[in-house]
Amino acid sequence: MKKRMLSCLLVLILAAGLLSVPAAASGSSAESTNRADKLVALHLFQGTADGYKLDNTPTRMQGLVMLIRLLGKEEEALSRKEVSPFTDLTWGQDHAGYAYVHGLTKGTSATTFTPNSPLTATGYVTFLLRALGYSDTEGDFAWGQQMAFANSIGMMDQAAVSKLPGLTLNRGDMVDLSYAALTCRMKGENRTLAEKLRDDGVFTTAEGKAAGVLGSGAGWTYSYVPYNNSTVKYAKKTVATSKGNVTAHVLTVNTANPRVTVKSAMVNNTLGATAPFSQIVKNSGGAVAVINGNFFAAYDAFKVPIGHVMVDGEFLYASSGVSSLGITKNGEVRIGRPALFTRVKETGGSNSWAAYEINTYYQGDSVSVMYTPAYGKSVAVTGTGSMLTVSGGVITGFDPVAPGAVVSIPADGYVVFMGTGYTSTDYFRIPTVGKSVTMEYYLFKEDPEGFRLDDVESIISGAPRLVQDGAIVTSLEPGFTEARFTTNSAPRTAVGVNGEGELLLVSVPGGATIQQMRELMLALGCVDAFNVDGGASCGMYYNGSYLATPGREIPVTLQVFVD
Repeated sequence: MKKRMLSCLLVLILAAGLLSVPAAASGSSAESTNRADKLVALHLFQGTADGYKLDNTPTRMQGLVMLIRLLGKEEEALSRKEVSPFTDLTWGQDHAGYAYVHGLTKGTSATTFTPNSPLTATGYVTFLLRALGYSDTEGDFAWGQQMAFANSIGMMDQAAVSKLPGLTLNRGDMVDLSYAALTCRMKGENRTLAEKLRDDGVFTTAEGKAAGVLGSGAGWTYSYVPYNNSTVKYAKKTVATSKGNVTAHVLTVNTANPRVTVKSAMVNNTLGATAPFSQIVKNSGGAVAVINGNFFAAYDAFKVPIGHVMVDGEFLYASSGVSSLGITKNGEVRIGRPALFTRVKETGGSNSWAAYEINTYYQGDSVSVMYTPAYGKSVAVTGTGSMLTVSGGVITGFDPVAPGAVVSIPADGYVVFMGTGYTSTDYFRIPTVGKSVTMEYYLFKEDPEGFRLDDVESIISGAPRLVQDGAIVTSLEPGFTEARFTTNSAPRTAVGVNGEGELLLVSVPGGATIQQMRELMLALGCVDAFNVDGGASCGMYYNGSYLATPGREIPVTLQVFVD
């Protein structure tokens, strides 16, 4: 019966909706989501049809409902149907009536409760202290001293005491504060709030232990963590540089927000394929922002990119030597110069073979290159060596090849060209047909900037480097020393990360030199940044507008989505 009544109440919560007041406190971190899961298991919290919405602002009524649940009095409130004088309620009358009659709330006036007003941190901590049996009217704590008192009983740390008062908190903070209160002791008792709720039959001992609020080791203290609830912000900025002003379109992307996803994309996931920028945006599936990616062989028939391109965790192209931007599955931004190899290893054996690059066309004597279905259905051989074929995780061939041969690429596997210089080394072992193998990406040497491959799902690359560790970089990567890459003024696109870990996407369609781009990215607060393709490839789309339109078809883009 209790759970049925809870379900009915939660339907009312959903129907009431949530305000869109910007949240200023901790919010929807992975940790808050985990604690929300635990409160749901304890029958103390529920989300919405679209998830927990922890970055939304709770209302005063939602806070009052949580208070009554934490008191273990929800069944009583729903059954007694006590009446309050509040005339502005559209739902929750039974809860408001119970709270009024039992002195839990006085409302905002003699006849109003203002149920849909945003719940402040001060108001909710007051509710929690009342759930623990403390009362400001009885002198347990003075109004305005709620946070200090909550700190004294172990509910929150000292940093929260000074930060929380007056803030409009979010549902994530309501979850975190409630979870912290569960292991605080009741006024004048040796048992905690969680133990009281267990004794009142709200949840079982097993449920309490599983949620971490009962038993040895139970307990957690709320710590304030500022939460940036922004997603993508646009600004047009003019920055003074040593060579004149530069005007840029700047997108600041909060990749830490769980609503934000940043993905790299290659046209049709096929090497050499290009498309008009507008078509790429249209086919993105709802991206709010798109910029052009890697430099590429724009004047060749086979328009391969330069650097690394990883899409959905798979390298579609890999050639080390220039700067790369990596985005992990949880939104961490990484910038470095990762030196990538790919390892093919016998399952259960000690033999392994390294591919130095992925889908590059150069097949020299001492190289080893992997070709995947992103390259096409086959690869033309231009060097002398051997070709390893893997299909379905099994070695299906290892055959000598010579220039002019054409080797099929399995749709469920890959081939690896190994030059004669590679196969003649002392450490080389001839692969055995029929053996099962695994394939993994790795860095053959540690990246000086700490770039790691673990959890990375998207990568694009570019050059020259503009900013590193908060300082301008003046050195130039090989292949990027020509005037068109440096001293000439041209439309340019750049990417960077600022001190807060936010991703910056910058477009200068009016033109800039590389030195101006260095000064621009530093002025924008970047601690790391590099140039990506520009000129006729310079493109930026944001929220329905094309801020820069390429003059040619392009193969690689970086796309931002907001859920």
